[in-house]
Amino acid sequence: MLILSSLQGFSQKKGKVDPKDVAIDSLTKVSTMLTTQLDSTTKVASSLSMHLDSVSKDLTIYKGLYTTIKEQVVLHDFDPADMGIIIDSLKTGRDAAFLALTETSKTMTDSVAVLNKENAALKEMMSILQTAEGDKAKLVAELKQLKELLDAKIITQAEFDEKKTVLMAKW
Repeated sequence: MLILSSLQGFSQKKGKVDPKDVAIDSLTKVSTMLTTQLDSTTKVASSLSMHLDSVSKDLTIYKGLYTTIKEQVVLHDFDPADMGIIIDSLKTGRDAAFLALTETSKTMTDSVAVLNKENAALKEMMSILQTAEGDKAKLVAELKQLKELLDAKIITQAEFDEKKTVLMAKW
């Protein structure tokens, strides 16, 4: 029996594959390959979508910047390709304005210093004049006093003239 069963196993054709099984295996491989390609394409599409969103945001910012510069600074439409030239021109104008402002400030500072010196000199002159006025009033009071002494005949005309000369010499 053993021999018979082994003869029977040898007598059958080994590994005859059914064509339907081959077709199924082939379709499975193609399906796997297409699924892989679809996954890869989906990843690329997702990456492109994110990049497109980023570009869209940048474009929105750029349009806002362009509109602001056009309406607030340049005051007319301009070619965006000339933006570098416009910015350089604005920078040059700004630098010139700040330089002029600095020079004006320096001139004003120098003028203020000169005015402060003149003011101090005038105050000193006023102080001298006020002192002189006080001295003049004092001189007049002393001369009146001497005249009263002369009128009261307490001093003589010669004494009066001598004292008057001394007082006038002080002033």
